[in-house]
Amino acid sequence: MPEIKWPREIWAAQPDPDDAEGRHVFSEHATVPRFEGDSDRDCAFHRYVDGDIVDSADRYHREMLIASRARAEAAETERDRLRTELERLREDAGRYRWLRARDLDTIQSGGIFAGKTPENLVLNLEDLDAAIDAARHHGDRGNG
Repeated sequence: MPEIKWPREIWAAQPDPDDAEGRHVFSEHATVPRFEGDSDRDCAFHRYVDGDIVDSADRYHREMLIASRARAEAAETERDRLRTELERLREDAGRYRWLRARDLDTIQSGGIFAGKTPENLVLNLEDLDAAIDAARHHGDRGNG
């Protein structure tokens, strides 16, 4: 939304106090005569706060606050979603690090290990990384 500059006050003067039509000169700034004998501005200006401007400014700031709150709530929701995803990814990474560090003798002693068939090889460390990367890049998703 583009920034709107709202006037803070309105200056008004009646050029001729005896004017039956009730004409006024309005300005957003304190007004001084533009030249000597300027009858429109050679009068006493009074400062007013225009009700329409105050209402418009109030509506504008209220809408900006509502929009800011909506953006903040969306950011908080996204932050919470990312925290949840990060926790899940940390758990997955911890499982993989544990599996990756398994001893090659696990197949003889029993337990969980990663292996490659039909060669019946137990894989760990960089060999396990390379086998998983190769299978992932060739579209072999296996059971996972």
